[in-house]
Amino acid sequence: MGESYLDLLMAQETEEISEAEGGGGVWVVADLVDGAVAPVTLEALGAARNLADSLGAYVYGVLLGEGVADSVQTLYQAGADGVRVADNSSLARFALGPYLNILADLFEAEQPEVVIFGATHAGQQLAARLAQRLGGGLIEHVTAVSLDEATRTVQATFPMYGGEYFEIAACPEARPQFLTIEPGAFPAPFLDTYRKGEPTLLEVVPAEPAVRVVSPAEGFEPPPVVLAQAPVIVAAGRQAGDGSTGLAAGFELVKQLAAALGGRVAGDRGARDAGWIEPEQIVDVRGVTIAPQVYVAVGIRGDTFHNAAIEEAKFIVAIHPDPDAPIFQVADLCLEADP
Repeated sequence: MGESYLDLLMAQETEEISEAEGGGGVWVVADLVDGAVAPVTLEALGAARNLADSLGAYVYGVLLGEGVADSVQTLYQAGADGVRVADNSSLARFALGPYLNILADLFEAEQPEVVIFGATHAGQQLAARLAQRLGGGLIEHVTAVSLDEATRTVQATFPMYGGEYFEIAACPEARPQFLTIEPGAFPAPFLDTYRKGEPTLLEVVPAEPAVRVVSPAEGFEPPPVVLAQAPVIVAAGRQAGDGSTGLAAGFELVKQLAAALGGRVAGDRGARDAGWIEPEQIVDVRGVTIAPQVYVAVGIRGDTFHNAAIEEAKFIVAIHPDPDAPIFQVADLCLEADP
């Protein structure tokens, strides 16, 4: 008698992924945030999976840190075929020298075709130095990728002049091909809990760090979440102001709404001209391009530059008194009202 569907599911649930053999492949170096895999790493694994499938190659994840074992299965679930782990107390904090040496030795031995980092503080530093040390090519702040299968070359799209327009670049001769991807630019893959595997442990030889931490800083307030990575953003335009009094009373309500939602405050160029926000808070392809879960636009008419900068937002709420405001053409929920 043949196996039932339930039997097949049970067999799949316990199936483990064998470590992929051989070099080459597409590699993703993980970022950790508060001990968990960062969203940009999951997005990088999704992009790596698509590239590897087209190349007929494997996807590998790399974890560096202390006590990172709990994050290994997340990489497998996100699409990795193999995971390499460097777990040591000397790696508890990001330090350029030790991280760079471990990755350089690993990639020199494995000869990857493509290596992907998140465009984070650590990722940007490591990718640039590894490309220089290993003779690879580097494309930074990538927002889309395609593949020339004939030459196995990645063609990467990246913004120029603050996102005013985009260029496509490639490294046809240099290997490995290093990429840093913008947070939120690629969709995160579905986490397949049936995918499991055993990582390969890397040998870590602790070295005397060039910089030694003497003591933790006291009274230090961590910086707020970068606007481009904020999950909730409430933005104001000129129409958010209180026209009857000439004061920015409406903008104060915008700030209160952002605080209630646990989000960041932003605005368009009109809000900046009114002196309500700083330049780094301008949502505009010439300012900051965003990809939040929720974006609330209060009193923003929505010109071409602004609307292009919010294309990757998952859900857009727009409040504006003009029913013909362009923001309503891209919003998921439209409220025709005076904010």
